[in-house]
Amino acid sequence: MIRCDEVTKIFRKNGSEVTSLDRFTAEVADGEFVAVRGPSGSGKTTLLLTLGGMQRPSDGSVQLAGRDLYALSPAERARLRSSEIGFVFQMFHLVPYLDLLGNVLLACPGKPSAEVRQRAGELMDELGLADRASHLPGELSAGERQRLAVARALLNRPKLILADEPTGNLDPENAAEVIRHLAEFHRGGGTVVLVTHGEAVNAHADRTLSLEQGRLVAN
Repeated sequence: MIRCDEVTKIFRKNGSEVTSLDRFTAEVADGEFVAVRGPSGSGKTTLLLTLGGMQRPSDGSVQLAGRDLYALSPAERARLRSSEIGFVFQMFHLVPYLDLLGNVLLACPGKPSAEVRQRAGELMDELGLADRASHLPGELSAGERQRLAVARALLNRPKLILADEPTGNLDPENAAEVIRHLAEFHRGGGTVVLVTHGEAVNAHADRTLSLEQGRLVAN
């Protein structure tokens, strides 16, 4: 599913350089659930953004399903993200003035069809949000907002979910609930790469990648 070869990301500002990823090389197999751990500043979020086609590396290559991700044009990468990748973030990234259904449908490129709307409703039902469809995100608890973000990530039936600290703002009960839904996606054949400091993922991840100062120290 994913192959990274000697991926390096250097940020340059005001004449100084910070190496966020340092010759990172690893593979994630199709259908695998991989946790990514490391101290703050170790490059975890940079890695996830690079895997998702949102941050071009300074050097090295990233392949997704056999395609060189950064050899694609920006438009081609955007289409690939829309069709094959779902994103879940710690801060939810919901649109505050759209109701819950509208936020889920944001994942759909163009005008959503009746079939897409039906799937959105089914996902909200599965995630315990069906009775809140007309509410705004600000009326939800943190756990409900994160489940809404998971529904949005699942809408287009992606092959891969990239999750950046999706339980970081949740209590243990809600964290376990979010991880349970990601694990169900994995059991259905999906691939998950999840950045975390928490323990809820331990029972579900196939293996863990450990980063320190942008380098892979355990695989």
